[in-house]
Amino acid sequence: MNKNIDIKNVKAAKRYAQALAESAIDNIDEVNENLALIDEVIFGNEDFKVFFSHPIVSLKDKKDTLKETLEGKINEKALNFLETLLDESRFGIFKTIYELFKQEVDSIKNKQRINVSSVIGLDDDEKERLRHKLAVKLSKDVILSYEENQDILGGLLIKYDDKVIDLSLKGKFEAMKQNI
Repeated sequence: MNKNIDIKNVKAAKRYAQALAESAIDNIDEVNENLALIDEVIFGNEDFKVFFSHPIVSLKDKKDTLKETLEGKINEKALNFLETLLDESRFGIFKTIYELFKQEVDSIKNKQRINVSSVIGLDDDEKERLRHKLAVKLSKDVILSYEENQDILGGLLIKYDDKVIDLSLKGKFEAMKQNI
């Protein structure tokens, strides 16, 4: 699971992400870009994170700071959404909402993000063949991210959503061990 997703707040965050995606369907790319900017500006700054999570700071001061910091940089829908999160004491789960919103956008656009682990890096031809095979299998536009992982010993470990396709040597050894 994505490290930005807070498991204990995922149910509430999913409702916010879905509602935002539905309300922003006509300008979903713009809202997605706005959320990326918010994530960078507000949640990428330790001072802002402390300010917005501090219980002593008034709701009005938080809203005023949001407006001063982001007005003119993001659209009205994104700014209103942030104010709603503040009003409902849900500002702290923004990162989870944002990650789930990106998943909603991918779903709307028929895209699937997949993480591929291998012991050594794949060349461009191997990456394209793998992307094509997964795109055909899933009937989606596939976006791959790669990482090297020595622990799998060889082969590939493919992860998306809550699914894992274990084509690694480590996985095969574990399966053989279970069978014996």
